[in-house]
Amino acid sequence: MPTIKDIAVKAGVSHGTVSNVLNKRGNVSAEKIQLVEQAARELGYKVNMPAQQLRTGTARKVCVILPGISPERYNDLYFGLEQYLRDQDFTIELICTNNLEYYEEAAVKKALSINSMAIVIVSSVLKNYRAFGDGAGLIFAERIPRRIPVQSLCVTFDFSRAGREIALKCVRDNRKNIAFLCENSRYSDSRDFLGSASTVLEEWGCSYRILPGNDGIQISKAFDILMSKEDFDAVVAMSREDIIHLYQAHGYHRGKPLPAIYSLTGKGLGRDLGLFCYELNYKLLGHTIAKKILHPHDGPEPSSSLPLLEADKKDSRILYLENDGFSPSVFSAPKKNRSLNFLTIQNLTSRAIGQVLEAFAEETGIHVNMIEMSYDELYKMAQASTSNCPYDLIRIDMAWMAELGETIFAPLPESDDRVTWLKGQMIPTLSLNYSNINQITYALPLDVCIQMLFYRRDLFEDELVKREFFELYRRRLEPPKSFDEFNEVAAFFTRSQNEKSRTRYGATATYGRTFLASCDFLPRFRAMETSIFDKNGRVNIQTPHMRKAIQSYLDTCRCTDGGIYQWWRDVTHQFSEGNTAMHIVFSNYASEMLHNPESKVVGKIAYSPVPGGQPLTGGGSIGISRYSSKYEESIEFLTWLYSRKTAETVTYLGGYICNREIHKDIGLLGLYPWLEDMEGVFKPGWRFYTHEKNPAFNEFIFEDILGKALRSIASGIEDVDSALKKAQAECLEAFS
Repeated sequence: MPTIKDIAVKAGVSHGTVSNVLNKRGNVSAEKIQLVEQAARELGYKVNMPAQQLRTGTARKVCVILPGISPERYNDLYFGLEQYLRDQDFTIELICTNNLEYYEEAAVKKALSINSMAIVIVSSVLKNYRAFGDGAGLIFAERIPRRIPVQSLCVTFDFSRAGREIALKCVRDNRKNIAFLCENSRYSDSRDFLGSASTVLEEWGCSYRILPGNDGIQISKAFDILMSKEDFDAVVAMSREDIIHLYQAHGYHRGKPLPAIYSLTGKGLGRDLGLFCYELNYKLLGHTIAKKILHPHDGPEPSSSLPLLEADKKDSRILYLENDGFSPSVFSAPKKNRSLNFLTIQNLTSRAIGQVLEAFAEETGIHVNMIEMSYDELYKMAQASTSNCPYDLIRIDMAWMAELGETIFAPLPESDDRVTWLKGQMIPTLSLNYSNINQITYALPLDVCIQMLFYRRDLFEDELVKREFFELYRRRLEPPKSFDEFNEVAAFFTRSQNEKSRTRYGATATYGRTFLASCDFLPRFRAMETSIFDKNGRVNIQTPHMRKAIQSYLDTCRCTDGGIYQWWRDVTHQFSEGNTAMHIVFSNYASEMLHNPESKVVGKIAYSPVPGGQPLTGGGSIGISRYSSKYEESIEFLTWLYSRKTAETVTYLGGYICNREIHKDIGLLGLYPWLEDMEGVFKPGWRFYTHEKNPAFNEFIFEDILGKALRSIASGIEDVDSALKKAQAECLEAFS
């Protein structure tokens, strides 16, 4: 096996230089980095990661000890852990114990011997915790031990609440004789669940029977339920596997009706017909534990960003995650011959909604006729809807709300509890410009979005690339915080300006339509902390700041492929082909980077705020037409559309529904990590210019005027002064 000395000889550099390059440290020139990396490749050298971690004192290893990996909930727990820690360059050692104490004690000894940074364990040990020592670095998941080691942490769900709520649902559904399928009833999760459930059932005079058992005998317990003379009218299952066992047993007893099934399950997308599922988000449990490993001294996070409840009042070492619980039933009994007409834009979200509409029709009997139109056509149709129109629901761009919202939408009544619920699903940091006019709610934010900077992480983290950038600009390569830095980085990654660039282009630009050009450009102008209005409220765009911002935009355009793209989806598709280093786009179009089957950037994308800190918000709002006679059907559809399951499904399919709960779906965060902190991301967002002395000003018209000038300038048709002069004249005519 080649050594560092062999690499040094072949590369013609010192032993220390090779060590610095391989360990990613030291002030080594780009030329020498290239020589060392090439020599290492040619010799077939592979870095010994454990040895490297020992030398640097950073053994980034976590040991995960589970009863097994096949149960759905433990698979989800591991997924949440692994997904987060993988991105932090951790390795994970997985050991399964089969719920046997002997295997668990051996697993703990092994975990301690390999110097893990943390040990995450779903423990089956009921009595003896001496093997754990003081518990430093130990995190118990799901099950809480009777004697918690002093320095350990427990992260779990409120199983007492789950048992109580499931039992109450059984009571409300008039179930009189209930069977419980569970694991060892001495484990804390089963003990707490059964204790609270039995208390409720006893209070209401219901009969129940508990059938505990380990994995190997659960199938026999399912047979016991079906063959029992007690005639159970409900079964409460504490795992997805228990449900499968019941179905398997029922296959041998087709003539006997299967009792109603209430179950604890993991968090999923689909609707389990015939089941009453009470969800616990085990992926989020793993994700939360992973964050605690990296930040062990952080307190419980606010529920707005992560659903951690406060620490147990009796023991601060115990943290509870919120139960997702039953999905709320929001539908009335299906009625025949009901329909809705829904006018919307043709985009990724409408495509995704169209793929799930059949389920809404099956559940409610309401058939939604969705009419999709291009941006320009939709604006014309929305304008026409200010008089009697055939649409019940209309989605308009949020930039049109001030102009059209009050005339096409009926106010949403504050007295309707469903409206209150819908408003509660919204991201609280969103501007009221999406929904309110004169403090009255006319619409709901739908496919909301904000501009974000996406970039190639593999390029920005490459040691050779970083060194080459430093040698050129004498500063570190990092996501740009200003547009001057943005253009510098874009030029570095543009091969026509830097022959060593790993990509052909440094950035993208979108100016094929007027409003696209304005949205692409305005964050630069806004970052200069100046206004389009003079002191008298008159629009004035013939200013030095405007010219400087336009020049900055032209510098960016010289770092692009020169394509004149007609929509954000098109330019995002181009970025996904892997020839470009950075891309600024609205967040609701970012999914195209992953859904393009030819994408070459999957797994390589990172994101940061837009340079200058002045991103535009965008997307649309949906409201009920003031001419619609179908308020009840419309509210029913909106309630379904904004429900967590529908919002998550639409987002998985590449769209986006404004629901503040979807950041809890760890699978979604794996696809679209920028969703995790959407509340924080929307805080700096803006869209509208206003001035009290210019009530005639219209943002949509202004963006169209400015966009025409920008498109003309960027295409080389007119120079800056000529284009601005024409645009200034149009502004004076439109807003005087």
